[in-house]
Amino acid sequence: FYFTSTANPDCVIYMGKDKFENEDLIQYSFPKDIWFHVDDLSSAHVYLRLEGLDDIDKVPVDLLSEMCQLTKANSIEGSKKKEVAIVYTFAENLLKESDMQVGAVSFKDFKAKRYVKAVHKDKEVLNPLKKSKREEFPDLQALYNDKMKDLIKAEQREKTFAKIKEKEQEAEAKKKIKEAKMAKEIKEKEMQEFFEKVEEEKVQNTDDNENLLDDFW
Repeated sequence: FYFTSTANPDCVIYMGKDKFENEDLIQYSFPKDIWFHVDDLSSAHVYLRLEGLDDIDKVPVDLLSEMCQLTKANSIEGSKKKEVAIVYTFAENLLKESDMQVGAVSFKDFKAKRYVKAVHKDKEVLNPLKKSKREEFPDLQALYNDKMKDLIKAEQREKTFAKIKEKEQEAEAKKKIKEAKMAKEIKEKEMQEFFEKVEEEKVQNTDDNENLLDDFW
């Protein structure tokens, strides 16, 4: 199922129809999609896809509120409770092992989880989401493969740019070393010429003094 956000219509909100579809979503969700679930209760797996979001702590507050309302509403037990806690994390942090039940997940890094405590039902937030609900049948694997190809290309571009930047920095460092060496050589040459001139003046003064003495005698 898909939903349209009022807070940000450009984002993608999607949810598994049942525990079997949840398995597909676990496998084919994008790494930076954010997975939402009612904490310690059975609920739908609800995902948020927000392009360009790499920091889970920077989900806009109004969008986070929508995700929490939708997740609570799609928990049989949680929807009946006055309040629930919602847990969320990046999809790349989900851990699925072969011995787990269908639709069940754990986490690679428990510290990477975030929580929203005391989520109460808010009809003003929830109702527009419920009205926007629609069922679609995308090729999840194809979308995932395309996304991963894009990520690999982006990573390769970053590596290429990093190498270029590294070479530029190396060239700049060599240039500075060369300039410092040239400046040192010029300084040494100037000092040598200065001392040679001083010595010449000393010799000249000595000769002049000797001539004066000769003239005096």
